[in-house]
Amino acid sequence: MMQVRRVRTRADLRAFLRLPDWDPRVASHGVPLWHSSIRLWWSGKGPHRRHGPVELYLVRDHTGAVRGRTTLHTDARLDAKLGEATLLLGATEFADREALAAMVGYAVRQARSRGCTRLLGPVSLLPNQVGGVITSGFDKPGFLDGPWNPEHYPADWEALGFERTWTGATWRCEDVARLDPDSVFPLQPSDDALIVRRGNRRHLAEQLPILRRMLNASFAELGYYTPIEADELEAATDGLAHLLDERLLLWLERDGEPVAFVLVVPDLTGFVRSRRGRMSPVDLVALMATRGRYRRDAVLIIKGTVPDARGLGLMRRLSHELLVGLRAGGYRNLSVTFIEDDNSGSQSQFVAMGGEPLHETCFYTRPVGLADDDDDEEGNLVLAARDDLSEGSDAPATTRLLARGADWGRAPSAHNTQPWRLRPVDERTLALGWHADRELRVGDPTRRDLMLSLGALTLALKVVARDLGLSADVSWAVDEGRHEAAVVHLREFSPSGDAPNPAQGWTVAELQSRRTSRAAFLRQPGDEDVQDLAAEAGIELARLPDDLIERLLPAATARTLTGPAAEELGSWLRLTPKDARHDLDGLSAEVLGLSPPQAAGLQLLTGSPHLRRLLGASRLDRVVAAVSAVRPRGTVVALCAEPGLELEQLGPLGERLLATWLAGQRAGWSAHPLSELIDDPRTAEALHTHVSIAGGRPRQVYALWRWGAPGAVPPRSPRLRD
Repeated sequence: MMQVRRVRTRADLRAFLRLPDWDPRVASHGVPLWHSSIRLWWSGKGPHRRHGPVELYLVRDHTGAVRGRTTLHTDARLDAKLGEATLLLGATEFADREALAAMVGYAVRQARSRGCTRLLGPVSLLPNQVGGVITSGFDKPGFLDGPWNPEHYPADWEALGFERTWTGATWRCEDVARLDPDSVFPLQPSDDALIVRRGNRRHLAEQLPILRRMLNASFAELGYYTPIEADELEAATDGLAHLLDERLLLWLERDGEPVAFVLVVPDLTGFVRSRRGRMSPVDLVALMATRGRYRRDAVLIIKGTVPDARGLGLMRRLSHELLVGLRAGGYRNLSVTFIEDDNSGSQSQFVAMGGEPLHETCFYTRPVGLADDDDDEEGNLVLAARDDLSEGSDAPATTRLLARGADWGRAPSAHNTQPWRLRPVDERTLALGWHADRELRVGDPTRRDLMLSLGALTLALKVVARDLGLSADVSWAVDEGRHEAAVVHLREFSPSGDAPNPAQGWTVAELQSRRTSRAAFLRQPGDEDVQDLAAEAGIELARLPDDLIERLLPAATARTLTGPAAEELGSWLRLTPKDARHDLDGLSAEVLGLSPPQAAGLQLLTGSPHLRRLLGASRLDRVVAAVSAVRPRGTVVALCAEPGLELEQLGPLGERLLATWLAGQRAGWSAHPLSELIDDPRTAEALHTHVSIAGGRPRQVYALWRWGAPGAVPPRSPRLRD
């Protein structure tokens, strides 16, 4: 049971500020909110009084442990902008979906009581201040005034009926000091009519009104922007004068009128993390004493051009001066707070600087009235623990299926990258794609493993959908540029009208129990067993001779350990429990079946290019590989099909691959993947040749594994949502 309580005491406030790090990466990737701002919200003082009361809430479990926090408030200006009374959620952090469900249920009840018809968040306190959720790039740290959150946040919001709005991305421009401003943003003759103004620490208070006028005019047309008042801007820039780099606060005047501006500040993210959001007088003294350390990176907070001056190349002129200032200040990297997807004009400045999107971002919104909630005697919502929604739920089919991520998320993937991305299109349609930062660009350049894993996921989705009384139909259409693969259509299951499909033969329990194994095999399937399993899954399997595998495997393993994909492999190893992602994804020592010395050796090898080159040049990599490649005997099986399948054809093949592994699991066989033999072009060609000759027609191997019965239950690989 979860309980939502308003923060009323100083002890509660300390608990709100001292939020547990449910995800171990929060300390290194997250960006804490300033404690001083949160204390002002709680006190009702300062410019925040312009909002409705900012109420702070904690979510606690039955033991009293904090599992989440949020704020609730309203803002008449945003209501007018949206044309709808909206309850805003801010500073929203949570351990899991259950805690978020408790917050949302309580927020729905509060919204109804206040006459609000919509929820929006997370915003702190408005969309044009700090807020949003990142939906990609979770392994990349956040920065000042930008969001960061664990991977499970988007799926959790969306499983509770929220939809994305104001989608965009933060940006990162690396090594800007190498750029020549005159080459990247060449000056034009028309620039002579412009006057460049710069910030001044001593006169910043006099310059803020100029900036505010340009800011409000530049952003007035944006759907999320509400005009900022003078005291709000003063509060937002409190302390800026002490840290301002005057070269990075710039604006242009044309005919004496301010027309365009840009505000960039030194990146203090490291300091904010080290203080966990505190800024006491002692902390401020420490910052002033060490501020020289924070001149390597900078953050572009905001930039804009007033409407009447757009299309004149003013931002190009400002970008030229900004590059000059960054180079003069010794800054190397520039981070940029979120830019909406359709704002190509703003994006073009950073593309010219060699920048790339860092995190995809969005806000979440949903109408009030879809919650399944319950009130206790004190008027606080108490939600029972539930990871999934019942078959009789009124929630949309997509919401019900997404809520079962702990089940369908057990689908297999290379290196346990879990690359899939599911997005609701409407109440019965899901878009299936993948996260670009979870591709194996070196190890899987053709995206064979990627598409097989997405196909395996579609079977897992079908099994879980069937458990919910639904049928899932998958239409494959791969768009590599947009990282989209298929569309999943959901409908009510009809026993009489639906044709048999592979999903009907499997259960959620079998999805959960399927595991790969690298332990000793006590026995292995014979040729007849293999063919029976192939027939059950509707797939073509070929058994490969042991001597062929023993001959090819050392070379393939050597390439894996010391070749071009070794560093990429190293980024997915979680060889010690101290690794921040040990319980989330990747390959642990336990799953790989490695002893502590073996794990240490593998970590050293994948992390040292010099050692890999030395082993490769001396041919000692073959010796290391020969030792590493010694595995328990098992029947080696190849999934075969016609050569040169398109990406759209690999998806359904991946579905049948998982069906094959489930059939093997049911018969008592665990799979031990041997993908390195396909990843190496030389050994892969030998495999293709063998199965083609043996089958009497051209064939290609798309997946390879050993099958056998382990003597112990294999360890369970981690997943992001379970």
